Amino acid sequence: MLNFQPMFSRKTSAFLFMETERLVLKNYEGEKNKLDFLDLLTDKAVMKHVDKGVMTTEQAESLWRKLFEKLYAQQNVKTIWAVFARDDLRYIGNASLRPRPEKPEDWEIGYVLKKEEWGKGFATELARRLIKLGFDELNLTEIFATVDDDNFASIHVAEKAGMSFHSYDYDEQGRFSVYSIRNQSSELQEGSKF
Repeated sequence: MLNFQPMFSRKTSAFLFMETERLVLKNYEGEKNKLDFLDLLTDKAVMKHVDKGVMTTEQAESLWRKLFEKLYAQQNVKTIWAVFARDDLRYIGNASLRPRPEKPEDWEIGYVLKKEEWGKGFATELARRLIKLGFDELNLTEIFATVDDDNFASIHVAEKAGMSFHSYDYDEQGRFSVYSIRNQSSELQEGSKF
């Protein structure tokens, strides 16, 4: 089991609530956004390129319980957020910065947006903010994004956020692309040691 506690001892408030120019990210609160979360994960179009695909309502409810009972409560994971539009505070999706399940030493950004929010630049805005958080607050040296090879929109988002192709990887569904970005300031610090 991963223990995230040391990563969050510095500025935990930065993980509970964040803003971008047009978005508000905050940890999910009790039952407040449960239906939004369930609707998002059970939408076939939205989930086409996410993990194992669309979830049943039961699977989504199980993940909701895991978020509160295990990740937020037991493991002190604070880097999974509900995402809202700043202008009217409507729920638009989910965002995360977390260790890759199959490679926990590699931290990856993730986002899932409601279909009606696609094409508005929100994904790029989220990706850039998550990368900034990873470098500035978590002191990560490299951040990853995993993308289905045929998910051209997310590949474009990764590239607009400054990421570049890293490698191919494989899971039970086949091949996917891994994108990454290195923390330039950590490279400068490493280089100055010599």
